[in-house]
Amino acid sequence: MKFNTGLALAVVMIAPNMAQANNELFNWYGSIRVELQSSKNNEVEYKDNYSRVGAYGSTDVMDGLKVSYNYEIRLKTDTHVFGGDYSNRLANIGLEGDFGSVLIGKQYAPIWNYTDNAIDIFADIDESAGCTGDAICHTHRFGLYGKDAAGNGHYVEVLRPDRAITYSTPTFGGFDGALMVIFNDGDVKADATGDKSEDIVGYNAAAKYVMGDFTFSVSRFDVTAFVGENKIDSFQLAYNHENLSLAVHYQQSNDMRFYAGLNPAGEIVEEDVYEVYVGYKLDKVQLQATYAIVNMDSPSNVTVDSNQVIIDAIYPHKYGSFYIEYSAWGDEAEEVFKADDTLTVGMRFDF
Repeated sequence: MKFNTGLALAVVMIAPNMAQANNELFNWYGSIRVELQSSKNNEVEYKDNYSRVGAYGSTDVMDGLKVSYNYEIRLKTDTHVFGGDYSNRLANIGLEGDFGSVLIGKQYAPIWNYTDNAIDIFADIDESAGCTGDAICHTHRFGLYGKDAAGNGHYVEVLRPDRAITYSTPTFGGFDGALMVIFNDGDVKADATGDKSEDIVGYNAAAKYVMGDFTFSVSRFDVTAFVGENKIDSFQLAYNHENLSLAVHYQQSNDMRFYAGLNPAGEIVEEDVYEVYVGYKLDKVQLQATYAIVNMDSPSNVTVDSNQVIIDAIYPHKYGSFYIEYSAWGDEAEEVFKADDTLTVGMRFDF
């Protein structure tokens, strides 16, 4: 599984950096992100690193009740495509008041907001798409794959699920939480004949507690409509003080995989990921590093025990940043998944 941790504990990228005036009902924004990536095979490739454009706004509709929205689509500078299939990143509307908030539509899941945002920023979708073939899966950023009661295969996105409703609580003495429910579009079947459909595909519950410079958070993402276990349990402890950021992250996940050595029809694989992050701001440069251990076990007794090291240097400019990243995998990941050590140089421009 590729959990390509990009490393920016002090920067949570749920809300984009915007240079536009803060109009109440309509604000547009964008982010162009381009990079060159070199591998040990001496190949250099141009890549787009999730460029996007979007709009957001909010307003009070009655005393104590605010309505907000956010719509965002992908810009692909490598293929010159604006939007297109599978490029809708966000499309939601929300209600906010003293009761907390409710968000409806395609949105970031609580697992990202609570337990993954400290460690995962620069992940590369080209190296972890679909969890099939020789690709390295990255469950806690992308999705879970499984089969419904009728034997149909489905992929449920974890980072930004569709057809979701999330309730987030107010903060009580340092505690707050969120519960997301993901609804079916009729494709996920509830019986072997395929005559009935599930109403709810799954849920994501998360909570956190903030005490001074420490934040402890937990999350469970469970696709209950699939046959067998298809879930992610994750825990994160983060520390931020002045220029220093530290985090430890543990994740256990179960979902269907198809890599070499497994049953060709797929097997439910259990995976444990242990990650440690350190970041330090030295003058204007943000230096970051992670070390991670990945252990995977399957019913066929095909195991993968590997590790990964990532080192980043990020230099901010007025409207974004320049960055360089080195990523190195352990031998077993290179053998089983054809993982590769990479050197990446990139630029981000926000507007």
